[in-house]
Amino acid sequence: MPGARFHNLRDVWRHAVETFPHRAAYVDAGREYSYAECDRLSDRIRRALVERCDMAPGDRIAIAAPNGIAYMTAYWAAMKSGFVVVPVNTRLGADELRDVLANADARVLLLHAGHRPVFEELLSSCPVAHVIGVGFEAEDVLSFDALVAEGKPYDAGPDLREEDLAVIMHTSGTTGRPKGAMMRHGDLLFNNTVAVQAHGLRHEDVLLLAIPMYHPTAAYSLVPCAVLLGATLALAPKPDARALAELIQARRVTVFFGVPALFRLFLTLSDLDRYDLSSLRLIAYAGSAMPPETIRALRECFPKVALHNFFGLTETISMTHVLPNADAAARPDSIGKVLPGVRQRILDENGNDVPPGGVGELHFHRENVIPGYWKEPDRLARAMRGDWFNTGDLAAMDEDGYVVLKGRTKDVIIVGGENVYAAEVENCIGRIEGVREAAVVGVPATGARAHLGELVKAVVVARPGRDVAEVDVKRHCMERLASYKTPQIVEFREKLPRNAGGKIMRNLLK
Repeated sequence: MPGARFHNLRDVWRHAVETFPHRAAYVDAGREYSYAECDRLSDRIRRALVERCDMAPGDRIAIAAPNGIAYMTAYWAAMKSGFVVVPVNTRLGADELRDVLANADARVLLLHAGHRPVFEELLSSCPVAHVIGVGFEAEDVLSFDALVAEGKPYDAGPDLREEDLAVIMHTSGTTGRPKGAMMRHGDLLFNNTVAVQAHGLRHEDVLLLAIPMYHPTAAYSLVPCAVLLGATLALAPKPDARALAELIQARRVTVFFGVPALFRLFLTLSDLDRYDLSSLRLIAYAGSAMPPETIRALRECFPKVALHNFFGLTETISMTHVLPNADAAARPDSIGKVLPGVRQRILDENGNDVPPGGVGELHFHRENVIPGYWKEPDRLARAMRGDWFNTGDLAAMDEDGYVVLKGRTKDVIIVGGENVYAAEVENCIGRIEGVREAAVVGVPATGARAHLGELVKAVVVARPGRDVAEVDVKRHCMERLASYKTPQIVEFREKLPRNAGGKIMRNLLK
């Protein structure tokens, strides 16, 4: 089994360098970087971090940069040295960024020129000992290029154990401050094994890294999985549809991971068919529900490409479910079946397993969950029910083992004593021709309907140039759902409000 001989990510990296030294590890801005070359670059940065920045095992390096060779060099320098990578979501607002930097207590910040202005304002209130600049030079800032140029080979580094911390990934909820989920080397090894087997990844693959590194799929899975296999990562600094199509064509990309919104954007290219994308063999998506219309469009554009829906949380040490290609069109509402090595339960409010088809809260065993949140030792315990982590997600599983998410616990709408699950109504509305996306919330019932307690409100975003009316939404839902689940209120907007992590801010829809 992949990963069985390894004890940490440094072992994984060394194996790739020793076995495939001349294989392209990364493609960035049209240039290939072999595993051997990347090993030398990361050793030079390691020496600089130790000798110029006084970093020691366990110290944190925050990284605010797009996908690129500088990020990969710093990532593997940290993994080889026992430093902890803190990916920074550069889409966060100033207050959220301040919270992340303060929480991480990073010794070093690797800062790209494109993000320099906002961080310069923050560093006075959340100082770090050293800033390494990528693409710019300034007083009191170490130059990444200069450090690489002056660096020398470095020693093997400290002993690393499976329980040593590797990554702190800050979650972004719809409310509250970001919290740092801790991932250990052993957790990442388990995730890599699960991901490779679940998606059938291969040494020969060229994987597209279009997801930013501040998403778990990138930092937990794609980057280390590629090294585990000795495969190649094609780095995309931003999710530009045309640039992605050009990169897939130029580098013969075989695997494309992304969020549903990225694939919707990709399919908007009017001349998509002029690109040779025949190298693709797998498209995998997660992060939110994939509209059936988008799945149909992907099937039409890429009839020979496998489509995988997958699911996992920042708090789980691996992806937990995959919906295979054979079920992509027939079961678009499902996240698939639980993966080998992952233990799940769906429990009611009394802690009992719900029967097939019943709705309960999705739980994972503690062995599949992070050890805790950085600087908040008691926070994870509050989400545990014995040995089981309560995700806060409502789910149902049928007799064949397919799991369907019904929304968050707080997204349950109670209409006249009946439970309405927001995700179920959203999925129904998403099947309407011309609807781009929808969000459903509960609002207080007033007047003659006050006895119902709450009403179902749907906020709908139509596709450009498509005419969708309130009556269309209500009729579609009435024909497919119970009457009390049909939205009593329908509102149309140009877009849904989202936070920097891409999650819908439902409090702004009520």
